[in-house]
Amino acid sequence: MIFLKKRYFIVLLILCYSFANAQIQDSTRRQKISFIEFITKRRNFLIAPQFDRNPETGFVTGLYYLQLFKHKKDTSSRTSNIETFLSVTERKQYILELNETILFSKERFYLKGYSIVNKYNEFFYGVGNNINPHLRNLISFKSTYTIQKFMYALQDHYFAGIQYQFNHVFNIRYDSGSTFDRAAVVGKQGSITSGFGPVFLYDSRDNVINSRKGFYLDISGTFYERFMGGNYFFRNFMLDTRKFIRLHNNIILCMQGLVNFNWGHVPFRQLAQMGGDMIMRGYYLGTYRGKFMLCYQSEVRIPIWKFIGIVVFGGLGEVQHNFSDFNLTDIKYTYGAGLRFMLVKHERVNLGGDVGFSKNTQALYIGSGEAF
Repeated sequence: MIFLKKRYFIVLLILCYSFANAQIQDSTRRQKISFIEFITKRRNFLIAPQFDRNPETGFVTGLYYLQLFKHKKDTSSRTSNIETFLSVTERKQYILELNETILFSKERFYLKGYSIVNKYNEFFYGVGNNINPHLRNLISFKSTYTIQKFMYALQDHYFAGIQYQFNHVFNIRYDSGSTFDRAAVVGKQGSITSGFGPVFLYDSRDNVINSRKGFYLDISGTFYERFMGGNYFFRNFMLDTRKFIRLHNNIILCMQGLVNFNWGHVPFRQLAQMGGDMIMRGYYLGTYRGKFMLCYQSEVRIPIWKFIGIVVFGGLGEVQHNFSDFNLTDIKYTYGAGLRFMLVKHERVNLGGDVGFSKNTQALYIGSGEAF
């Protein structure tokens, strides 16, 4: 079974302001620029239309926009970026998504966030590590979600601060007698959660979009409280660690370890989830979900020719309802490979496609950026 994920860009249109200026100023030079030089030329934004078809949504059309920027007087800081996705589906659904990684002047402050407003369908497989990946129910819902991390630089590469999360899930619809209807899940009729907590970050990566060296460690805790407007009380602990090693020339070994632990009454859409285009590629997002998740994945990025490269990857992961239930027998695995096309050479921004496999499923992902 192949799950077609969002962010499929069959046609890519790059609007390049800097290239246009170069053409006006030097028409002779313009005629000599090769296709490869045009594709990888210095620019600070990308715009692309989106076309795809998912079994849960029908046809999807939309627009993707990536903005890259630095402070004019601070060339030593890494490049900040803002990504925006706007999609509508054949079944009158919509997705508005915003991702930002903003490094302020001299990297004294660091803002990292993700927000989404949507009306969407998704498949529900159950809760826990021992579900049947071939049995699923379609559910629909509306949601508003944001997580924002604001941090202050303690010293080079070290940041500490606070994060805030808000999640409102409502208008949940599902078939009577379905797996979802029978499942003992929290938040079946909707949920509002609001929480805050500390965050610590160590980030020595050379590039926040496509790293070739460095180390990344993000540790955070979130306390979801009723006095902040939520109707569920629980705790969350997250750890995301990544290491990037140059093996030879620009062949890069990338490793990531993920920990997502929850205690209390956790709504089903905020349980730890495996799958999707970032964690355990090869599973549909949310195929496995539970209170506790441990995952490890690695990837080798290999340049092939000019602006074309390939990646090979693999992952191990497990979710459980209780921490004491983790065992070697229940570990799931995924593996796969993909292509990369570098569209902004100076910032190493790629368009790519991955095919991921697991024991029972396979999935195709096409989009911009890297999984981690």
